[in-house]
Amino acid sequence: MAEKPLDLRPLVLVVMILIMDMGVGVSASPIVQNEEKISQERPENWPPALMCGDAECEPIDRSIREPPFDAGFPVEDEGWWLEYWMDKDKDGMDDRLQRIIAGQRESVSKTSIIGLDGRPTVAIVVDYAWHPGPSDVEALISVLESHGWEEKGSRFFQVEILDSILVDHVPVSALIEIWQLDGVVVIEEQSVIVPFLDTASKGSKVRSSDVYSETMRDFGYDGSGIVIAILDTGVDNEHFSLDDFSDNNDDNTKDPDDLPDPKWVAGCDATSLNQNDCNNEGTYDPDDGDGHGTHVAGIALGTGDSRRQHQGYAPGAYLVDVKVMTDTGGTNSDATVRGIEWVVRNVDTDWGNNDSSIGIQVMSMSFGSVGNPQDDDTGDNGSEPNAADARAVNQAAEAGIVPVAAIGNDGRRRVTSVGAADAAITVGAIDDKDTINRGDDTIASYSNSGPREDDGDSDKEEELKPDVVAPGSDMMSARHAASSAGQGQLPGSTKQLAKDGYVEMSGTSMACPAVAGLVAVILQISEEEGLDLDPQDVKDLLRENSEPRGEASEPDISDTWNDKYGFGIIDGNRIISALLGDGGGGDPGGNTTEPPPPGEGDWLVFERPLEDSWLVEGESYSVRGHVDDEAETNGTIEEIQVKIAYTYKPEGSPTQEEILVDWHTAQGTVNWTTEFTIPDFEEDEINALEIKISVQARNEWDQWSDIQKRTHEIGRVTLTLDSPSGQNSVVGDVQFEGEYETVNGGTIQWRIGKEDWVDARTYFGSGGTTDMFSFNWDSTEHPDGSQRISLRFVSGTGVRSEEVRVTLEIDNQPPAPDLMFRSGLTVSEWGIPMSETFVNSFVEVSTEIRNDGDQSATNVVVYLLEEGTRKHELTIPSIDSGDIVQLTHYWNPLVVGKRQLTVALDPGDAIFEIDETNNDQSIEFDVIQRPEGVDLSFPNGAFTTTPTIPRPGEQFQINARITNLGSFSAEEIEAQLHLYTDRGWELTSSTTIPSIEGAEAKTVSFAQTYEEGGAFKFRVSLSGPVLSDIDWSNNQAEWTVVVEKSTTSGGRALNFQTGETPVEVIDLNDEGLVVTSKDGGLGLYRLNSNKGMTACSNMLEEKWSGDFAAATTSDGFAHIVWTRRFLDTNGYLKQTVSYSKIDSSCEMMPIQDLMEPIVLSDGKYWGLDIDVDGTKLLVAGYHRDLWTGGTLQDLTSIFVLEADPPTSSKSWRLTPNVISNIDVVAGYTDPVQIEYGDEDGHILYQSMRNDTTGKERLGLWYAHGDIKQSSWTYKKAVGDYASLAQMKVETIDGEDRLVVAWKEGTGIESRLIAKIVDDSFSIIENTSIDIAATGISQVVFIETERGIQVLHDMVGHSGPQIHYGMIYTEDLSIAISNRISDGWLHSGSRSPISGELVIVHTSTQGWVIRAVIDDSKPNSGPVDILEELRFQLGLDESSFNILVGGVAIAVLLLCTIVLGVMSGRAIRWMGGRRRKQAEGIVMLEDDVVDVIDEDDLTVKTIDTSSIVEVVETDAEKTSPRRDRRQMRAINAEMNEIPPPIPGMIQPTTNQGRIAEPLPPIGEAPALPELPPMNKPVICPECGSRFDVAFELKMTRCPICAARIDL
Repeated sequence: MAEKPLDLRPLVLVVMILIMDMGVGVSASPIVQNEEKISQERPENWPPALMCGDAECEPIDRSIREPPFDAGFPVEDEGWWLEYWMDKDKDGMDDRLQRIIAGQRESVSKTSIIGLDGRPTVAIVVDYAWHPGPSDVEALISVLESHGWEEKGSRFFQVEILDSILVDHVPVSALIEIWQLDGVVVIEEQSVIVPFLDTASKGSKVRSSDVYSETMRDFGYDGSGIVIAILDTGVDNEHFSLDDFSDNNDDNTKDPDDLPDPKWVAGCDATSLNQNDCNNEGTYDPDDGDGHGTHVAGIALGTGDSRRQHQGYAPGAYLVDVKVMTDTGGTNSDATVRGIEWVVRNVDTDWGNNDSSIGIQVMSMSFGSVGNPQDDDTGDNGSEPNAADARAVNQAAEAGIVPVAAIGNDGRRRVTSVGAADAAITVGAIDDKDTINRGDDTIASYSNSGPREDDGDSDKEEELKPDVVAPGSDMMSARHAASSAGQGQLPGSTKQLAKDGYVEMSGTSMACPAVAGLVAVILQISEEEGLDLDPQDVKDLLRENSEPRGEASEPDISDTWNDKYGFGIIDGNRIISALLGDGGGGDPGGNTTEPPPPGEGDWLVFERPLEDSWLVEGESYSVRGHVDDEAETNGTIEEIQVKIAYTYKPEGSPTQEEILVDWHTAQGTVNWTTEFTIPDFEEDEINALEIKISVQARNEWDQWSDIQKRTHEIGRVTLTLDSPSGQNSVVGDVQFEGEYETVNGGTIQWRIGKEDWVDARTYFGSGGTTDMFSFNWDSTEHPDGSQRISLRFVSGTGVRSEEVRVTLEIDNQPPAPDLMFRSGLTVSEWGIPMSETFVNSFVEVSTEIRNDGDQSATNVVVYLLEEGTRKHELTIPSIDSGDIVQLTHYWNPLVVGKRQLTVALDPGDAIFEIDETNNDQSIEFDVIQRPEGVDLSFPNGAFTTTPTIPRPGEQFQINARITNLGSFSAEEIEAQLHLYTDRGWELTSSTTIPSIEGAEAKTVSFAQTYEEGGAFKFRVSLSGPVLSDIDWSNNQAEWTVVVEKSTTSGGRALNFQTGETPVEVIDLNDEGLVVTSKDGGLGLYRLNSNKGMTACSNMLEEKWSGDFAAATTSDGFAHIVWTRRFLDTNGYLKQTVSYSKIDSSCEMMPIQDLMEPIVLSDGKYWGLDIDVDGTKLLVAGYHRDLWTGGTLQDLTSIFVLEADPPTSSKSWRLTPNVISNIDVVAGYTDPVQIEYGDEDGHILYQSMRNDTTGKERLGLWYAHGDIKQSSWTYKKAVGDYASLAQMKVETIDGEDRLVVAWKEGTGIESRLIAKIVDDSFSIIENTSIDIAATGISQVVFIETERGIQVLHDMVGHSGPQIHYGMIYTEDLSIAISNRISDGWLHSGSRSPISGELVIVHTSTQGWVIRAVIDDSKPNSGPVDILEELRFQLGLDESSFNILVGGVAIAVLLLCTIVLGVMSGRAIRWMGGRRRKQAEGIVMLEDDVVDVIDEDDLTVKTIDTSSIVEVVETDAEKTSPRRDRRQMRAINAEMNEIPPPIPGMIQPTTNQGRIAEPLPPIGEAPALPELPPMNKPVICPECGSRFDVAFELKMTRCPICAARIDL
């Protein structure tokens, strides 16, 4: 074995250590400086000194040192920390943190929690003198954990591009120990980051216009191939301006992988604790719940959808979505630095979209830090260039990414965190007045100014910020989908997706993406022209080629820079001229060099391209060679000239030659080379044939060689796909067919999504080839569903074609749903993500799911499981194929420790799915112990009553939920109930609770009876003989309950179609309507008296524009107004306000358009409200006018319309501008509230306000005035951070009383304000309340005879709750509120004569309708009998009208029949009379005895004087024949007379003889008095017999109605 040589490495290592130790000693001078400063008196602007016990802490070693054995060398400039500006005392602790340690301020971290020291935790950046290694990380974690910090749920992030570690949830007590760790040189407080809020791109000379020529777009530059990272609140990339390049897609439910040409290539959610949401592959797609990021992305790279109207600066650029701010619009430095580092890591990533979507080239950052609340706050002027955010930006620039940042919106000298970085292109904003012409452009009032404070280096130009300015005011760009998390959104409903909406925003946030888009165009030109610009080159190019404005503010440094305008307004034309020469592009032939003279001899040898090889269009090549050693060069070669040309053959003309690269000097001599690119001739329709390369050499004596030439044929590498087309689903083997063009053969490859490429088929050959291809692809090897397949051809020379994509719907399995998770589980409280929670708290667990199958899933059950035990359940009625649904579960953890939470989809496997393995998702979540001790309190929504609305004179219970926030058990708790009376608080009841364990809750109940109805205010207080409470301030709570004769009905489910949501419920006298949003229009459903719902056959509106208001009247109609869109005859999309009247059968009167139609780009109507007073109608709303009568002023005002009654559109009187110059974002306000008063109209509206505090915030304003007059003079700010306003006006004793309510604050800080005021908005007799209403999302007022019914929702201990109350205007009392149901309130309605209030709200099972029913209906005046009958029958108006019509027809027919019968009988009777009275024409013999024998008739004599009244007749009307006939009839009647009454005188008879004549009247003997008797009558017409009273002289036959004279 050979002898082992002496190893000198240990000796060398010892020497290096000694040298390093000496260096440390020499560089330790900053310590001495610190000691000197500590011993001196501290200046006033210094923070309090760091104290270690009772003495000041010893200074730390902040010197520049060699790293320990396991640490790395620094990646940043050494010693940067010595000039950290937010460290005035140079001790290495951020001054802001020192003030927190001293108790002068508290943490401002967005993720702060309460630490074990009882103080809010801080978020910090720990900066080291080296790149921290494992030992540094271990030491830091050890210190943190010793102070109660837990890694689980906290952010701990080691930054690779900085020498820093970012960490949050840091207890204040740990800061000094961290500061004393070895290697720590600075501890920074993480900045709190907030966002800064079609003519712009044209005015910047980027997009073509009629005003400016030679714009970037005129030369075909649109940012194609450049990737822009939007660091913001996320981007809703399904918006039609951000989804694809071609704008052919019209389905916003498709994922980017479902599109053939998606703009989105990658994403990262840096705000998420889930590492998968920010993976290196960029597969996560963050959403935008704030709207800021989507708007910013649209400005930078939006296509303007298929209309190409609101197009961004670089519509050809790709989108990378990096979410660094939460949906509430804020974050810490942790997220921004993490997002920037992710961008740097992916600077060269192949996103797999095609060859051009490589890496990230531009970074747009429209955010910055908020100001320091201390008096010595200098903003970010000096400190932030050394802060983590700014240093990360500089590192990104070093990696080759161009960073663009907004300067901020404070309207003063202040440069924000990322914008303060040396490398950042910092952007201010101008107001371009919505015109293309740049002459009227001025600096925006909100845009910050410079310069930045000097950072102490020699480069003074770094302080000149802003760099440039760009349009930022009223920028119209993409509108995000409204956030659907939580309030008012039906759990399990389809997620709202952005579509084609646009909205205006203003701020340097809008100017920043404009410059980012311009930079993308610059980089496109750089790539195509081979300029190879780096970030500093781009920055210099912008500074030197913008349009200067204003006087030079720092003439010693720059003669063009202005503190407001920077180096000027961006100018695309100047950029083009600088890059390509005047006119853009210069000489395409490049003929700038004279050809060399003729020579002789071949001195050179070609190496590349190889002889006889084919070259490919669009590719770059190197012409390379060397000097021929064997040639007689007669000296040394000093120069080699190269020329490249191509030949082509125009149609019908001979072959021609064109210079591609003229004579120029190659690089090198002995070995020489030059680069060139062959154009894509097909795009220019040039039939190119050959490339000709000419070279010539010159020696030291200026002798030239002969020109040596090489010719190469030109080919193309392309691929076109003929089938499959993607229009139909595929099964089994799929045959791909198409055409390819290649050079030297090649291979067809395919891949799915971004997976690896797979060879499909290889073709062999040489030279150029064009042929058809075909191969089979087995679809059964891939899951069913939508799959994006990419194809390309790789030639034999390695040249790849552009990718061809097709999206195929694979359908090998039977149709079935496939439920899957689209996002991870998030635990949050009031929408703020949490990493831990106290035991027995109330939190939300949310996620998103998608149906990736090809069939709808119905009745989807979703469980929330804690350690396998079900804790909450949702049922989703339906999830259509492709739909994304947001889920929110409510969780009340009761066990301390790590708890596994699982969301299980279809846990009972009731739904057959394509894939059953992806239905569960779990996380571990920490539930921590409560503070030591007892802390009793009343949670939100603690009070309820049983029943929900107590009734007068009946016993009810007041229930109070008491929570022990502490960890110790509370014993012997006395709960007392006090009622507020005229005498003050009076004790009415008390009870003792034996105990409440720590972290538990109990409910105590008090039985009460109130004889009268109304508002009752009560108070519950807690005490006890042994009770020791941590916080006595929360041991007492007050509430008000309403007692009245009303009942809450049970809920009834409302089933809507998928994607359909309610807009309004309308009560119409026990029936009603539900108006819904459906397919972009307004749908209608009928409600019967049982609240059953039936779809109407008609739509209310086909093209709804988003606003709707209704008012019902006692006649059973609803008056409705809404905004709608329509296409006019010229094809312009316009908007107007429309009115109609509708009944419960969905019948509408003709629609009346009330406002002048406006083009959407010229303005907008929104925020409508309507009031009714008898036959008068009053409508109001917002109107934004971008033109304002041709003055080009963008003004928003409120209009008023009135009609009495509205018979047509002309019936309405318009009063414009009753309130002008309103400062709101169009479409982002609540509806106006308008009411009739006794004389004036009253309005509540929203507008920005900055009074009192100087802060811009959305305020609530009140105004009143004459309805017929514009410009109301009385206006008053009445609410702060206010929304959801409601107002009703009642006139009492000739004075208007206003009942108003609104929400103030957001989230956990939300409150409900309610008041009764006069028309000066002064509170009447202190009638107002201000109560906590956490998470409130809706307020509804309903006017009744006894007062105003109030509905609102809020979040309580068990989830969202709906509360009911009353405001009594006459009694001046407010009773809010009784909890009547769970869920989010949507809407309510009550007809003026109805006895119930109808409510629509959400529940865990879906949409629900219920009612608050009064004991009796209100007195509505005169009663309509038919209406009452209709109500009793339970019929709607249409059905009742049909019934009434049928009955009327039946009655009419019956009357006709009766009339006919009676008429016929009357005619017969009249005919009979005529026969009796007619004169006879038949002659009879006088002696009738010959005709009638005596035997034929028995004639008896009878005395009739007593029973027959003798009536004298007119002798002229009698005849013997008639007399005889009458006599025979009378005799026949006499035979029927019953025996005589006793005592009656019997007439005498003579048998066989004719009766003797009766004696004359008056001579007969007197008769005894007879009792009254009837007499029989025989009708001479029909022979009927009947009796009549004796005293009658005439009668009618009851059978034939013939008249009989008696």
